[in-house]
Amino acid sequence: MSSKSSSLYRYGLLLFAALMLRQNEVAASPNGAPTSSCNSMTPGHGQTSSTACPFQTILDKTEMFSNDTLKVTLQRPGGTTAVFKGFLIMGFDKAKNNTVIGTFNISSTDQDSRTLDCGQYDNAATHKNDNQKSNITIDYWFPPEGFNGDVEFKATFIVDRDSEYWVKVPSRTSIKIIASEPIPTTPTTDPSNTQPPFPDIYAECGKTKGCIATPEDCVGTNNCSMMTTFKKLDNDHLELEIYGEITGDQQYVAVGFSTDSEMGSDSVTECVQYLSTVKAYQSYNSPDHNNKRLPSNIEGFEDTGSPLFVDGYIYCSVKHPIVFTSNNQNFDLNQPHYILMATGSAGKDNIERHSKEEKSGVSIDLADDLNISYFKDSRVLKQLHGSFMVIAWLMAASTGLLMPRYMKKTWVGKQFMKKDLWFVYHRGLMVLAWTLTVAGFIIIFVDVGGWVSESVSENPHPLIGCITTVLAFIQPFMALMRPGPNAPKRYIFNWAHMLVGYSAHILASNDYLTCIFLAVEMEEAELPYETYWILTAHICCYVGAHIILTIFARRSITVPDVLKADAPRDETGSLTRKIILICFICIVVGLGSTVIAFIAGA
Repeated sequence: MSSKSSSLYRYGLLLFAALMLRQNEVAASPNGAPTSSCNSMTPGHGQTSSTACPFQTILDKTEMFSNDTLKVTLQRPGGTTAVFKGFLIMGFDKAKNNTVIGTFNISSTDQDSRTLDCGQYDNAATHKNDNQKSNITIDYWFPPEGFNGDVEFKATFIVDRDSEYWVKVPSRTSIKIIASEPIPTTPTTDPSNTQPPFPDIYAECGKTKGCIATPEDCVGTNNCSMMTTFKKLDNDHLELEIYGEITGDQQYVAVGFSTDSEMGSDSVTECVQYLSTVKAYQSYNSPDHNNKRLPSNIEGFEDTGSPLFVDGYIYCSVKHPIVFTSNNQNFDLNQPHYILMATGSAGKDNIERHSKEEKSGVSIDLADDLNISYFKDSRVLKQLHGSFMVIAWLMAASTGLLMPRYMKKTWVGKQFMKKDLWFVYHRGLMVLAWTLTVAGFIIIFVDVGGWVSESVSENPHPLIGCITTVLAFIQPFMALMRPGPNAPKRYIFNWAHMLVGYSAHILASNDYLTCIFLAVEMEEAELPYETYWILTAHICCYVGAHIILTIFARRSITVPDVLKADAPRDETGSLTRKIILICFICIVVGLGSTVIAFIAGA
């Protein structure tokens, strides 16, 4: 390769490295603020504006009880044409050093806003896309149960990615919240004011009724976080009990009946607490995974006990028909069904996407089963997929890509099966990466049952993963068409092979970073937040290795060998390159092993 081509090669490599370092920033903004912005509320791009903020936060009331809800609007003043693309808003307790409090509830149909966990569940709201916005209304914010005090809302407004922003702009008014009167905890002479006793849902499990719960073995210790019981009342009806832990008002626990263990075309019974009222509803999961509450409950469905919310747990008991029709689909619970359970936020007329879900490992005969069972959703395939991709891209590909660039003049004269040793290492590592990528790709499709339709703006992981796999898949076939070392068009192959390889590697890194930035909130990944720092360390290590090896490569060119020998010998600095390579391998294997440990424990 000529000196000019070598320089272009090097600059192209450094450009790719710079792009890799910017993945955090690029990936975060279009889909909303990352959790790393929670404390400062400052975006990782653009610059602070020195002018007055052209946007304002409006509250629909100035005083409310703690069991009421508040509507929050972000808007531009009348008569202006200002627009913003991004925002982050939180409610702050003015009496406690501006501690973030309260919970936002945003409908799943809202195209512009989503909730964000800033230390607590759904206590912040941010943008969902980078479309221009002049007015955003968040239907519900509610304070902690029994809260008494003043709350001020602060918002960050972002005009454009590379433009200006305003940080922690206070709402035009604060709101005074008055603690609502608590439910009496001691008996009174008026029976209507007496809190009904919480039923012992664990009694008779495995004797007169079937029970399925989570976590494992919780029934024996009376300490389940979610649970459904079922008992046949007569030939036409079951008694269902729904029980679970929720965080407060506007939350739900629901149970669904499915023929295939996956969400879609399911009958759902909801147990919902909304504005301090607990009630059971019927709904339906459509094939596209959207939940729709039925305008009226199915025939034969009725409450059989007092719905309750006590000490963080919700309970409903219903009489449920065995054979019924829901949303024009026929169900027969005499036949075995998989049981799905979920919990999450609830709106006035619907339940939102679940924050936690469980499903039975086998189908259950609800009419006759009196056993105690537990939700055991096997995550083996997801764990294999994640582990294979970590080994392929964080370990094998990262190391394999260093070989042709820096190690060609190392191990000179040493061959294996008539191939230079550096090439043997390179090919072996890249074949391993290719094999694991294809295997991981197939595994995840088997696990989720094919392509799952999902907004790319909400979850780009599947699309980027497919592109990465396609690029990786064609690499070995490109290598088979490699011309000879002295062929006049060899440089075309070199550039094409390098660009496809590095593009796949960058996309793979971005894919995993996307998984991490969204995975901290995304239930499918279940990775701890610390994984973000591990990936950041890996990128720094990878780019650092390229920079150091490039510097040594340039020095070796300018320092001629003093001693000449008839036999081939390593280029000057080979020992240093070997040491750097060994250190790099140790670091990436250690970091990758840590991520795999996180995946195995998920």
